[in-house]
Amino acid sequence: MTPGDLGTQILYRLSNRAEVTPLDYDIFVNKVQQTDKTFLDFLEDITYKQAKTGVFLDEVSANLLLDSFIKKQDYPAGLSVMWELCLQSYLEKEPLAPYLTALWLHTTGELIKSGVFFERAEEIRESDNEYDADIDYRSVAYLRNPNYDGWFDIDRPRLQLGHCILSLASAIERELPPSLQNNLAIDLKAIVPSLRLLGFAFIEDADQLLTFASSASSKLLVVHGDVLTAVEKLIASSDRRPDNSETGRGEPVLLTESEVASTLAKFQVIASTITSLEESFYAALASLVSAITTDAAIQKAEVERVIQLYDTFEATRDAVWQKEAESLRRREVLATVKSRLRALVDEEERLTFFEHADTIDHQAWLAPRTRSERRWSRMKEWKKDLREYQEKRKGGRDAMADTHAGNG
Repeated sequence: MTPGDLGTQILYRLSNRAEVTPLDYDIFVNKVQQTDKTFLDFLEDITYKQAKTGVFLDEVSANLLLDSFIKKQDYPAGLSVMWELCLQSYLEKEPLAPYLTALWLHTTGELIKSGVFFERAEEIRESDNEYDADIDYRSVAYLRNPNYDGWFDIDRPRLQLGHCILSLASAIERELPPSLQNNLAIDLKAIVPSLRLLGFAFIEDADQLLTFASSASSKLLVVHGDVLTAVEKLIASSDRRPDNSETGRGEPVLLTESEVASTLAKFQVIASTITSLEESFYAALASLVSAITTDAAIQKAEVERVIQLYDTFEATRDAVWQKEAESLRRREVLATVKSRLRALVDEEERLTFFEHADTIDHQAWLAPRTRSERRWSRMKEWKKDLREYQEKRKGGRDAMADTHAGNG
């Protein structure tokens, strides 16, 4: 079966709210590695359309798909995988795994280095809907009112990357896996301030960005110098609205032109007081990714996780198969019993038919009849009498004809 067929089956089941097992995703992801880049559009369609349903039921499947996108250097598609896990609050619910950390850091670094998020829109976004000041807008129950929740409604890759970065930074600060060596754990903790600054800049939250920058300055936190430069570019390229405009109903809240300029000026002042590192942020990410992916203990632990997952798949599959086999066996037994009982009843009716034929006819004759049935019976008797009369007359005519013929 081709990856396209597997993907179509998964998409069909998700669209119809049918159950999709982790084994289905695992087989699908394994097939992805055998495909070319033209198949990635189909994968992105699945991840974008099902962004609210929990596409990945386990981390291993997500890592395999993300690793496949990284090998094909399709980092926007890799961001779709990261965003799906972020929507599921996976890093908040599960302990941070080293291999997932390496994949996220590598994808983040490549997306930032690409420079696509530093490009400012040529036109300032304006609301497409014009609201009349004389109209009083009210939210009505049982109707789909315009809404933007700032989470599931996010469709801009820039904001998605920002939330993924902040989620990863929080997970690193909260708890690191015990399999990481001390020096590796220290290096991961060291990039958290840089990650947080980038995250707040990507999600275009001016208040939190300036607050954290001030905190980093007062607490003497160390930030990479190229990160400070990148944050300035991100502020300057923020999506915005005119100063005299208001936020539309059901639309995201954007900074105004003056707020963007003010935020940039304030950050430049604060950035001059922050202790910066000369080491490149991207070099630090590459070093961390290399250290994680080449660590023998981490690789062994990751292999054990995959083996354990496959064991779970096999146990689940066996349990489902046994349940289905038992159900099938019961259905076959019931069908066989019903068939035999039906055959016995038919045989009994065949043997006793002639014994009860007179009784059945007599009871049928004595059964009460409706007016239409009585009319139909009388009509049958009349037709019978008429037919006998006609036959009798015809017989008499034939006899007379024979007599005349004899006399002649």
